[in-house]
Amino acid sequence: MTETPMSVGEFSDMLDRLGANLDRWPATARAAAETLLASSPAAADRLAEAIALAESMTDAQPKAPKGLVDRVMAASGATKS
Repeated sequence: MTETPMSVGEFSDMLDRLGANLDRWPATARAAAETLLASSPAAADRLAEAIALAESMTDAQPKAPKGLVDRVMAASGATKS
């Protein structure tokens, strides 16, 4: 049985739904995406954009200031175990 090739639009939709890590995609979708990526600069560009977005979201996670946990614990009267 021959599978219908994935379009760039379908690929973009899958990126939005499943994320930029193709290893996490279902095997059939991943295979179709890899075939598309081998021949479509537009799909490769879309994947690069999705990867950059995912990385920027990870980098943007706020970090607690140093010592915050200790100050909160001290203010609450709790002790560390």
